[in-house]
Amino acid sequence: MHIPRLAVLAACGSFVVAAGTPSKAPAGTTAEMFSEDLTIAMLADGRVLLHFDFEMHGPQATNSSLHSYGLLPRQIGEIAQRYGVSELQLAFTQGTWREARWGVPPAAQGIGAEVIAQLADDADADAQWSGLTNALSGVFCASLNFVGTESTTSPRLAFAHTQRGGALRHGFLPRENVCTENLTPWIKQLPCQAQSGVAALLNPHRLFNMHFLSVAMALNSDADTLRYRQTLSVVVDAPANDRSWALSALVGRALAAPCPVATRSSVRVVAPAAVQVAPPADSTHSAGTSVTHLFDLQRRRVDDIEFTFSAEFDVEPKDWATTNDTPVPAIAAHRHITGHGSSGGIETVIVNHRDALVTVAYFDAVPWYLRMYAHTLSVRATDANGHTAQLAPNQIMFTPAVDRGRPAVLELELELPPQSRTVLRYDFDKGFLKYSEHPPDANRGFTIAPAIVSYSLAPSDTARPLACTPGTVCAVRVYTEPALASLPTPDFSMPYNVITFTCTILALFFGRIFNLLTRDFAVLAPAK
Repeated sequence: MHIPRLAVLAACGSFVVAAGTPSKAPAGTTAEMFSEDLTIAMLADGRVLLHFDFEMHGPQATNSSLHSYGLLPRQIGEIAQRYGVSELQLAFTQGTWREARWGVPPAAQGIGAEVIAQLADDADADAQWSGLTNALSGVFCASLNFVGTESTTSPRLAFAHTQRGGALRHGFLPRENVCTENLTPWIKQLPCQAQSGVAALLNPHRLFNMHFLSVAMALNSDADTLRYRQTLSVVVDAPANDRSWALSALVGRALAAPCPVATRSSVRVVAPAAVQVAPPADSTHSAGTSVTHLFDLQRRRVDDIEFTFSAEFDVEPKDWATTNDTPVPAIAAHRHITGHGSSGGIETVIVNHRDALVTVAYFDAVPWYLRMYAHTLSVRATDANGHTAQLAPNQIMFTPAVDRGRPAVLELELELPPQSRTVLRYDFDKGFLKYSEHPPDANRGFTIAPAIVSYSLAPSDTARPLACTPGTVCAVRVYTEPALASLPTPDFSMPYNVITFTCTILALFFGRIFNLLTRDFAVLAPAK
């Protein structure tokens, strides 16, 4: 029987890219769509933000029929179908987003690797979660298989906007590093990979020479549609003291023709009004001292974008803050560890920059070896007038830790006063680990996953991440910095000392006994 070549390629998980428009979907199904967008924003300290956004829509697969994947990556669709995933978020982040200098982040992620999954089957959620993390570990060449029960939580307040039945699981690996091994499979999931469109600018040699990098994917499914979104945000240095530079010089590659299967391909440049952008954009929009230039790559071919600074504009980073409107995030959060010795505490500072009351949800997962005391929790808020008072949470949810089983989870719902600074603090004692549970660099300490502060943005809020659709209610998460805890560490040099000492004694003892057993002793006659 003759099998068409297209069917063979689809069965092997390959992507077929045609020079024309995508083929029409059968009646009663949702047509597949793909869009690619790039946002270039000049930050207040002179650095440049590149935010890549790729989105794919396709029909939802059913268990009772075979599903043919065209634009959507087959491996992601099969993983979602096998493990009953209705919503999935995965992010690899390296570096800290400095909101005081750079403003609102394009999308909120914490340092390390984070997995959030909404599973359909609550009864078998643990087995599905284990299979899901192992499958994602193989797909993205990461250490997600180490997301075990000790680092898995089930949030109830912080991710309430994502819960729609089933079981919610959250895992975090704060020490996971981002490298090209994670970026390569991420790029291969694009329909045109890095051969055309804005994806042609994904140059690993330049992307990893950065101050901040976040590689993420999000999967959402409903009864009819499967939505898959891939985002990459990177902050790089602009050419120093150079009044004219091009995008190709920044990333080491030039723009290519749009992906043939893309329904939208655009580049958006946000720059101060004193910066001239060439070639002229298809449309422009001014907001304060910044101008947004929009390029539609499907209407015309754009090989490169050049930026020229006017003579009266000082390119020194110290003057950027006065010429560039930097939107301040509504909520900022920072955390650090206090104390010394066998005890300590965790102190989190949450700042509300708004002139109105803001309701936030605080989430913190503390490893079991930091024995947290919930009765020591204190929340104090200082308003704009300098008055400090106790702040009573609306809700408190605390799950105690189980040694080598699960972390302690603290969730709070707080109402932050306008223009306030809220300090949240609790104490802990440091536990003792087995010598086999210490990492190779035990004296460095243990990295604690960041705390998460989540809140909602109203449709009228303009200072919002790029991932939020304008004019809609958007749920925003703010991540603190990871904390570093120093635990009692055994002297790992002792085994070496014992082995050396023992071997020395054995060598001396063996040499003496060997000489006694092998040598012949004879009485020599005195010489005459």
